[in-house]
Amino acid sequence: MNAPAIISHFDIKQRWMACHVKQAQFPTQESLTGYDIYHAATQSPEPFVMPAAPATHPLTLYWVDSHPLMIQYAKLQAKQWPESDHANMLAYFAQLALQDGVEVAEAGVSLCIGTQNGETCAAAMRVDTQENGQPISGIYDLIAPSDDARAQLLRAMMDKTDDNRQWVIAR
Repeated sequence: MNAPAIISHFDIKQRWMACHVKQAQFPTQESLTGYDIYHAATQSPEPFVMPAAPATHPLTLYWVDSHPLMIQYAKLQAKQWPESDHANMLAYFAQLALQDGVEVAEAGVSLCIGTQNGETCAAAMRVDTQENGQPISGIYDLIAPSDDARAQLLRAMMDKTDDNRQWVIAR
C-alpha cells in the first residue's frame, strides 16, 4: 500500500476523533484537553495482516452499540493513560458517539470491547475508508490483556471482510 493512502486514511480517522469535541456545541475543557493529549500521542498506522488464530478465546466480545458499552470503552481507554491524565481522557473518550449526528462522511467506525471474568479488559476501534477506490481499514487504540486476547479481538475486528481490503494498525 502506498504511503499517501495510509496518511489519507489516518487523517480521516483523526478528523473523526476530533469532531466529537471540536464540533460539539458545548465541549468541556477536560474533553478538549483530553483530545489534545490523544492527538499529540497518536502514531501513524502501519500495514499488517490478519494474525494466526489464537490458541484460546479468552474474551467475550461486544460490539459497542449502546451508551453503557460506550462508557465501558471510554473507561478502559482512559485507564491506558498516566493517572494524571485519567480525568481528561475519560471526559474525551466519553464524548465519542457512533450516532447522534457526529460523523465524518468518509469513515465508517466500529468499536468493540472484550470482557474476561466479568471485567472489561480489551477494546479496539475499526475505521473503514476508501482511497481511490481501494478499501482501507485500520485498527486503532487496541487494548488486550494477552496475545490470545489480542489475536481474538483482531480477528473479530477483521471478520466478514472478503474484498481486497488493505489493513493498517496503530498503537
